[in-house]
Amino acid sequence: MDVKVKEEYVRQALKLHQENPVVDAHLDLAGEILLRNMAGEHNVVKNYYLPYFCKAGINLVISSVYVENGNLDRAWDNALKQIDALKEDVEGLKEVLLIKNKADLDKALEENKVGIMIYMEGLDCIGEDIAKLDMLYEMGVRGASLTWSRANALATGCCKASEHRQIFGALTEAGIEAVKKMEELSMFLDVSHLNDEGFEQLCRITEKSFVATHSGSRHIHDNYRNLTDEQMEALSAQGGIMGMNGCVYIAGSFEGNHLEMLCRHIEYEVEKIGALHVGYGFDLCDSYDFAKAALSGRKPEKRYDCLLNHGQIPLLSAALLQRGMSCEDVKCIMGGNFISFFRKIL
Repeated sequence: MDVKVKEEYVRQALKLHQENPVVDAHLDLAGEILLRNMAGEHNVVKNYYLPYFCKAGINLVISSVYVENGNLDRAWDNALKQIDALKEDVEGLKEVLLIKNKADLDKALEENKVGIMIYMEGLDCIGEDIAKLDMLYEMGVRGASLTWSRANALATGCCKASEHRQIFGALTEAGIEAVKKMEELSMFLDVSHLNDEGFEQLCRITEKSFVATHSGSRHIHDNYRNLTDEQMEALSAQGGIMGMNGCVYIAGSFEGNHLEMLCRHIEYEVEKIGALHVGYGFDLCDSYDFAKAALSGRKPEKRYDCLLNHGQIPLLSAALLQRGMSCEDVKCIMGGNFISFFRKIL
């Protein structure tokens, strides 16, 4: 049975969400917009997301550009189409602001807008052509993970969330060069999906802080998409943040105890590395999966998200409060930490 959140804590959490920054550090938004455009839909953010963003008081969403396995032979073209689709979808939305620099981020906070920052979930699209990072930067991309859960010319990913097997493989020379180039451009580096060997190597070569935008604790749920205690400590030692993933497979909430498991992950992470290194990065994929299924004329198999939509994020904050977490720690976790990180990086 899941946590039953009392109304008094829900009210307290909603107040915190409306008065303080809220961040979701990972959402496959650009890809979903492109899928829905291909099906003839438009105004995706306005119709599917904006009401829930506003309900949760969200000020920043990190939109991934993720290239599906079936598009790898045209990865660069697919990535550019996703970026263009996102920009076109939010153009003219007065409530939304694309974030390219610190001034944009500050404006989104001051004017209570929803900031959207673009990053690459895997750099399969550049191959070994590191110069393409400059091109992506010019397009407004402000971060990247080296790879998704697969190997590419730069690095090797861990297994998929639904699997449980160790995958070995170090960063390539091109991968090391890509890390150095990203740090030169002040693009943030995401280690979610990177395998253990690559993570260890990355810690030795990075000079700036990095993040795990959508990963939980491997101690709480034994999944290779989650971080070990040692990895959490290494990330926090370099000033990084880990965003709690809201996928059932990664949270381990197979019994429907979604809020309980999300809280357990976050509480353990706070215990091990401190509240200043924990955030939200839910990776809510059901809407993306529904769009993909509709485009192919089939029904999606099942739901995998711990939350129905972004409007339910305050419920998690309320559950943390009810379980004894302080208001100050909740404020840091629900957005303050990632805001501080991006103000330094951008």
